[in-house]
Amino acid sequence: MPILIALAGAFLTGLIYWVRYGNGLEHLDHALRDWRAGRRRRASELQIRAAPLRSLRHPADAAGVLLMLVARQRGLPTPEQESEVLTQMRDVTEPGDDLATRMAVIRHAAEQAPEADAAVRVLAPLLRDRLTGAERNDLSRMLGAVAAVHQGPTEAQERFIEQVQRALHEDR
Repeated sequence: MPILIALAGAFLTGLIYWVRYGNGLEHLDHALRDWRAGRRRRASELQIRAAPLRSLRHPADAAGVLLMLVARQRGLPTPEQESEVLTQMRDVTEPGDDLATRMAVIRHAAEQAPEADAAVRVLAPLLRDRLTGAERNDLSRMLGAVAAVHQGPTEAQERFIEQVQRALHEDR
């Protein structure tokens, strides 16, 4: 026991000496400043990556992003999945719409999404405000149709669809 007390005393003495004479406070201040700057930088990067999602104003675009994200839950979207997303988007857009441009915006926003959960949090208020109950159910059906490509949905896709349904049907 006395040895432990002596070691603790030596450590404490060395720490005090380092803080007082070895510019220890400056080193601690720099480390703390770097840690805070890193946190701010990561938060800023998340905000920048979520900007394409926050810029969406049309519910069809938001639905398209969710369709692409459910396809991404299986990995990189395949041509069959992209074709199914395009088919589902044709059903909800107006006949004169430029679907190629809309799909480019949707792909970009889905690629920039920091994570699927963040995308759902950003897009759910827009979809809750603009879609009726029947349209929300159609969106759930559309998500299921995209997830069904390649022998049915995976567990990750099912969880994502459930998360979207909860986010769309929850009260504020």
